[in-house]
Amino acid sequence: MEKNSHHLIRCSDCGAKNRIPHEKISHVPKCGKCGAELKMDQAEGKGGESYLFRCTKCRTRNKIPFWKLNAGAKCGKCGTTLDTEELFVAQPLMVSETNFDQQVLGSPLPVLLFAWAPWCPTCRTAMPVIDDFAKDAKGKIRVGKMNVDSSSAISSKYNILSVPQILIFDNGRLQETMPGALQKHEIMMKMARYI
Repeated sequence: MEKNSHHLIRCSDCGAKNRIPHEKISHVPKCGKCGAELKMDQAEGKGGESYLFRCTKCRTRNKIPFWKLNAGAKCGKCGTTLDTEELFVAQPLMVSETNFDQQVLGSPLPVLLFAWAPWCPTCRTAMPVIDDFAKDAKGKIRVGKMNVDSSSAISSKYNILSVPQILIFDNGRLQETMPGALQKHEIMMKMARYI
């Protein structure tokens, strides 16, 4: 979990905005100005922030309100406790043949996998765009980078013949492949249907 992860909750009594650290959400937070108990549905945004998270056991997508992240969220279908720490894994992840199944196919979030090679100049110019997208997508989309030279079995399996290439996985299956470097807004539009 990131140390600076927090949520903004507006006090219904005095209207003050309160920055509540993620780890304190499991307790009933109080307003820093007037001391009133803060209601979780007063979080910034429509009814508070929530996350779509796939159960790794039955693969059902669950909508988890942010205040349940530390309170032991469970799958609505099979009752399995959801490992919500996965929402806050540092991104982008380095993906290789050793962790591909776990980080990509077994991901509880949709995955954007950036296939690149160290000898590719276009890949180097696209990397900052992928890194920037990874920061914005944290908690919604898992972003990974894979060096095709060191992951030849995966490259062969998914027919990666040129780089850079973006592969989108959801529910353990390849959904889309996009050759070439894309701008951040283009990536966001492509990923919107998966979140």
